Amino acid sequence: MAPVTTILVLYLCCIVVAAFMSLLERKLIARIQLRIGPSKCGPFGLLQPLADALKLMFKRDSLRQCTSRGILGVVLLFSTSLAQFAIIPITSDISCRHGLLIVLLCHAIIAFAEILIGLASRSKYGVIGGTRAYMQLLGANLPLMLTVVAITIVTKNISLMDIACMHYRPSMVPMMLPLGAIFYVVMLMGMSRCPFDFVEAESEIVAGAYVEYGGIMFAMIYLADYLNLLFASSLISTVFMCGASPMSEWHIPILIVKSLSIACSVILIRAILPRLRQDQMIKISLLYITPILLLYIVVNM
Repeated sequence: MAPVTTILVLYLCCIVVAAFMSLLERKLIARIQLRIGPSKCGPFGLLQPLADALKLMFKRDSLRQCTSRGILGVVLLFSTSLAQFAIIPITSDISCRHGLLIVLLCHAIIAFAEILIGLASRSKYGVIGGTRAYMQLLGANLPLMLTVVAITIVTKNISLMDIACMHYRPSMVPMMLPLGAIFYVVMLMGMSRCPFDFVEAESEIVAGAYVEYGGIMFAMIYLADYLNLLFASSLISTVFMCGASPMSEWHIPILIVKSLSIACSVILIRAILPRLRQDQMIKISLLYITPILLLYIVVNM
């Protein structure tokens, strides 16, 4: 299969999986809260994502209510969230030599898109959500960059495929485990997932930065959220759990299982932990995570 065809099939699969991730999240949280969850559309509610997509597709056109900057932010958010899957080394044909650098670039573009979506809103609640996204960027960007620097120093490589192959060396495991735990927390900050979901904050500011977006615009934002979750889970599996190493014959099923396990753990955190305040997030980021990463970098240089 040609690389372009492989990437297109990968994108299509990612969109379908992201749609059903919403069903998985609703089911898991419902079980934890002793509820049934979606169960009316199809057997066991398996057609609920399709019903949601049809409902949003045939809703009243919401483009007239959005500014051009808001539409640009939504398109930028969705396209970047989908395009970043191309750096996951599923096959040697689509492997990227500078994967870690592209991770930083995509994170910056997604953060900028979320800020643009909120600040372009005509509602004061959307503007507040955009301001929260800006504060989230300040808290998550520095630890993410330092984590990438630490990974580069330890592995002496920025290629995701080469880093995945290195995990077969026993000496790499104790060096990468602390970074994996830190990157997991930084991932929650960067994706605005609980307990750092300040951008959304439904109970405080209605629907956060997305309060004025409906129909197909909201569907793109909704899908981008789960695409980012899947990508971050795949990235952790690749960098810290050798999930996509081509040295294994079953590397693709192993990557899928590991990625879904990490995504489920993020969903469980949402059901268990309360939301922190923004000052608490910045304190954790700048006073705890950043010094630890700087010390780790100095020791391993």
